[in-house]
Amino acid sequence: MDKTDDAESLLATALQDMLAGERLFAEHLPAIAAHSRAVSLTEALAREVERARLQAAALAEDSRADGGPPNLWMQGIIDDAHRDTRTIDAGPLLDAALVGAVRKALAAKHVSYETAVALAERLDEPALAARLRRCRDEEAASDHRLAAILSECTEAA
Repeated sequence: MDKTDDAESLLATALQDMLAGERLFAEHLPAIAAHSRAVSLTEALAREVERARLQAAALAEDSRADGGPPNLWMQGIIDDAHRDTRTIDAGPLLDAALVGAVRKALAAKHVSYETAVALAERLDEPALAARLRRCRDEEAASDHRLAAILSECTEAA
């Protein structure tokens, strides 16, 4: 694997990583969400799947996002969530664990988008920076909504 040695290459790597992460999240979240019991969580996770698909499409608009390696951090978060579905009884405790898993993914995505925004701004790509900023802000809004659902889940546990 070649070393990344400039801001343009790092931005391309970031776009590839984020696209792989969004696709992985959208692909695996439905199976994880099927284990949730709280209606509010089930609905929120369905919205997250759709949002991940839309964000993947937004990232794919930039040809530099194509062809990257698998996203290791998202795979790890998804693997943990799948393990939770096998090791925690269905109900409020599992729902709380699933909220935690999804919020970990959102936090990782948020930080990745911030890095890409900074690089796009540095490279004077305002349209890309704006698109990435919108995605980043959506991560924060989703995290806020899921934090409220977490309170519901833990109160019911």
